Amino acid sequence: MAETSTTQMRIMLQSYEQQLLAARRLARFRVRRRLAEGQEPHDPDPSIKRRGYVEKVAQELYDSLIFTGSDNPVVEEIRQELGRAVGQDVQFTYPPGGRLRIVGKGPEGPRTLSEEEQLRTRHALWRITRQKVDQSMLEKPSGS
Repeated sequence: MAETSTTQMRIMLQSYEQQLLAARRLARFRVRRRLAEGQEPHDPDPSIKRRGYVEKVAQELYDSLIFTGSDNPVVEEIRQELGRAVGQDVQFTYPPGGRLRIVGKGPEGPRTLSEEEQLRTRHALWRITRQKVDQSMLEKPSGS
């Protein structure tokens, strides 16, 4: 099972890398076209597009890997950072016929977090996931 998750993650990351390479080629083409037309070479604000890409990749990690229990190293880093942010390790469970429940693993043993704690934990998870994607998966190459 862990091998399948690792393979899926590797395939997903390769796909994202191919998309990024294609996006860079298109950006270079756009710059050349703008220069040929006598316009400013760069888009008005490329950070808006980049932020959109970060959101998409982070959402994929958030939805399909973290909640489904992947053993991927990136997901593990996110989980560890989440544990530090909320002050305890947490586990995501889906009871039969129920919705997502977040269980805290504190010194007194596992307990279901209150609605407020679950909301804070989900917000922290989303923030951490976005930061991880922004820092690692979509870094600008040093030569660009």
